[in-house]
Amino acid sequence: MNSAIANKIVTEVTEEIYTEYPELLQKFGEAGKQKCQEDNEHHLDQLRAAVHHDNVKMFIDYAEWLNGILTSRGMKTDHLIDNFERLIKQFKKQKNEGVQKHIAFLQKAIERLENK
Repeated sequence: MNSAIANKIVTEVTEEIYTEYPELLQKFGEAGKQKCQEDNEHHLDQLRAAVHHDNVKMFIDYAEWLNGILTSRGMKTDHLIDNFERLIKQFKKQKNEGVQKHIAFLQKAIERLENK
């Protein structure tokens, strides 16, 4: 996945989240929106590394680690699952067959988070 596609996915996911939950902009402002975008960049960095190494456990471990941090700060696992589902939706819009493994890894991480 090239950086132009990754940037487009990150932007789309961030916009979707802030469109669906406008209260986030009121609560966290533009700085929160920027942080959301940075978080999604980190998700994709971790996902790309796991796919590159063909190691789904690597991404699942990242998801579990991140979920632990987020839930300790008052967020819910559902927020991370929602974010990953939005990433899947954006990957499915791509006409590149190389994204199938990205989707599969995200789905495996969601399954693990749902079963916690």
